[in-house]
Amino acid sequence: MTGLAKGLATALTVVIVLTLACVLFFERVLPTDIGVRQSLWGGGISEEDFKTGTYLGIAGVHKWHYLPRRTHFLHFTGRSSGRGTQPPGLSEHGLPTTMWNSPMELRTKDGNLTTIDITVPYRIIDGGGWRIVSDGIMTDYTENVKSKVESVLRSKLSKLTSEDLQSTEKRLNRANEVLVDLNKTLAEFYVQADAILIRRVAFPEQYEEKLQETQYYSQKEKLDTALTAQADEEKVTNSIEKQIEAEIKSTDAEWNKILQEESSRFEVMIAEVQANAKVYESRVRAEGEAEAITQEAEGQLAVDQAEALRNQLRNEILNSKGGSIFLALEAAENLNMRQVMLNSNDPRVPLVIDLDEMARLLMTGSSP
Repeated sequence: MTGLAKGLATALTVVIVLTLACVLFFERVLPTDIGVRQSLWGGGISEEDFKTGTYLGIAGVHKWHYLPRRTHFLHFTGRSSGRGTQPPGLSEHGLPTTMWNSPMELRTKDGNLTTIDITVPYRIIDGGGWRIVSDGIMTDYTENVKSKVESVLRSKLSKLTSEDLQSTEKRLNRANEVLVDLNKTLAEFYVQADAILIRRVAFPEQYEEKLQETQYYSQKEKLDTALTAQADEEKVTNSIEKQIEAEIKSTDAEWNKILQEESSRFEVMIAEVQANAKVYESRVRAEGEAEAITQEAEGQLAVDQAEALRNQLRNEILNSKGGSIFLALEAAENLNMRQVMLNSNDPRVPLVIDLDEMARLLMTGSSP
C-alpha cells in the first residue's frame, strides 16, 4: 500500500506541476477574442493580433490584453427597449460590443425635422487590435467610434431632402455612399463599418399627415397614369386583334379559294380517270366477248368434227364383219322374249340360251 500511495502522490504532484506550468507559462486565446501580448521587461506590445490558440505567456513577464473579435453594433433607436436606450452589451472581458442610443434627429435639406433609426455594425480590422492597445484607446475606442459615426451621419444625411428619405432607392444609395466616407474616418480607430442600416424614418405629426396626403395624391397620379397606359395598351391590343381577325379572314378566304381550285382540279382528274376506265372496260369486255365467241365457235367446230369422225369410224367399224358380230351380240343380249314356242322335232329352232347361236342366226338369218 505504501508503494501505491507514493505512486498516487507522484502522479498528483506531476498534474499540479503541469497545471501550474500551463497557468504560469502559457496563455489561451478564445475564438471570440483578439489577443494582444505585452512584454513587461522590455519589447512593449507585440505587433500582431493573436488568434485562437495557446501561446507563451509567462506570469510576471507578459501581460495579455483581449479585444472582442465579434461584430460590434451601434444602435440609434428607441424602439427596442421602449425607454429610448438600453444598457450596452459587454464582451467576456467587459468591453462594450453593443451600444444603444436615442434615435438620431436631424434637419433635412428642405428644412424639415426628422427622426431616424439607424444601426451601424462594425468590427476591428485585421491587425488593428495591437494598435488599439498601443495607442491607449482600448477602453475608449467604442465611444470614439460612436462620436465619429454620429458626426458623419448627421453631416451626410442632412443633405438629403424629405422626398429622398422617403425613396428606398435613394436612401440606400446615399447610405452606401456615406459608408465609404465613414470608413475613411473610422480607419484612425482601426475599425471598419460593414453597413449603414436606416431602419425607420419619422417626421412630425403634421408633416406626416401632409406626407400621407402627398403620397396619396402621388399614388393616385401613378394609378391614373397606369390606367391611362392601360387604356392605351387596350386600344393597341384591340387594333392588333382586329388586324389579326382581318388577316385570318383574308387567309381563310385565300385558302378556301385554293382548296376549291384544287378540289375542282382533282374532280376533273377523277372524272377523266373514270371515263378512261369505262372506255378501257368496254374495249376489254368487247374484245373478251369476241374472243370468247371465237373460242366457243372453234370449240364447237372441234366437237362437231370429233363427233362426225366418231360416227364415221363407228359406221366403218359396224359395217365390218366384226361390227356385225358386235351388233348381233348386243341384239342378243338385249333380246326380250316374253313367250317362246319351241318345236323339239324341228332342228332349225335354236336354243334361246345359246347366245352364239342366236347371234349367228341374227347375222345370217338361218341356223346351221
